[in-house]
Amino acid sequence: MTTTLIRRGAAAAGAALVALTVGCADAAADPPPQMPDLSGYPAVDTAQYMQSYPRFTGFDFVTPDGQLCSHNTMNSLDDPNRLTLSCEGPRPDLGPGTWQVLVATDEPATVTPSYPPLDPATIAASGVKQLPPGHKIVHRDIECGVDDSGMTACRVGEHGFVLTPTATTLF
Repeated sequence: MTTTLIRRGAAAAGAALVALTVGCADAAADPPPQMPDLSGYPAVDTAQYMQSYPRFTGFDFVTPDGQLCSHNTMNSLDDPNRLTLSCEGPRPDLGPGTWQVLVATDEPATVTPSYPPLDPATIAASGVKQLPPGHKIVHRDIECGVDDSGMTACRVGEHGFVLTPTATTLF
């Protein structure tokens, strides 16, 4: 009887250790605290957003609130493991004009005024597809999602940003 209890106790302790280890692995896969959970957003077919023309090879999309977001593989500085992403458009919380948010696998996100300012008519005429609300686009270690209330959240490796009508959060 005592042997059975010890074995059961050891088995329970082993199961707890496995659960603890799995819990730690899951925590490592969680998005950064600033990044909303996009796991419930269906992914679009990234191939439908790919573009290739002089000085650009990658994907781009327009968000429901007018951001033009792009991943250009030519911005990798000859390092295929370096990924970059930019979103450009109005940032009501930062002031008039348009703003560009840049992020890379090796650099936290930054935001600067766009020069020249982004022209919405140019975006509309370019044929860039809109990322539907409640969807995300995923390519290698890049993930971006949008909702129907003006939120755009993008992560490139461990860095990224969350844009809302009232805040620009960079990490």
